[in-house]
Amino acid sequence: MKNRLEKELQVTISDEDIWQAVEVINKEKQAIKAMFDLNRADPPPLSGMALLTAAWSRSFSSNKGEMIDNLNGLVREVANQAENRQVKATRVLLTGCPVGLGTEKVIRLTEELGACIVAMENCSGYKTLELQTDINNVDPIVALAEKYLAIPCSCMSPNPYRLKLLENMIEDFRADAVIDLTWQACHTYNIEAFEVGKLVKSKGLPYVHLESDYSNSDLESLKVRIEAILEMVEK
Repeated sequence: MKNRLEKELQVTISDEDIWQAVEVINKEKQAIKAMFDLNRADPPPLSGMALLTAAWSRSFSSNKGEMIDNLNGLVREVANQAENRQVKATRVLLTGCPVGLGTEKVIRLTEELGACIVAMENCSGYKTLELQTDINNVDPIVALAEKYLAIPCSCMSPNPYRLKLLENMIEDFRADAVIDLTWQACHTYNIEAFEVGKLVKSKGLPYVHLESDYSNSDLESLKVRIEAILEMVEK
């Protein structure tokens, strides 16, 4: 791929260039993880919608350095303002398929019902944030390959890291319940829902697996199911 890019774009990509990019992306992931980790506090300082907005918006920034500075500034600001904390509420961990602005209906419905999405293990959330490219590797291409092959996506088989990550997040974010979201036709996540459900139930937590699409045609049925799982949380 590197050779093809060099040929098509008529550029030379040196190892030094790649390592510089690796350093930037590692810093970016550290900054985003620090923002997500703010919600380990009880009550959490950020709503699920606020987390989603901040995480999703970074994709539209062409200046990585400025974006990293903004994220670090947000973390410092939120951490220093106790008055910004949300009202104490049921803590929900969201896992499953990617969620973005425009497809946030499960997050919005959950928080309209009085709970708080304290963490998102989804592809667009926490899933890859602990994965850092190993800067001690001699070959940057090998280092990148090792990182990306370790991503706990449902398309990987076997995929034990996802279950381990979920287990850690349930503890770290003190989740009261877990919602597992699968977009229709994402069959790999549908299959993994069985193992995810077993893990969550072994922790004694309410669990619901939702299958939906990007439309709003099922809002009422989703609301009923989310409301039911929230009622199962021990007060």
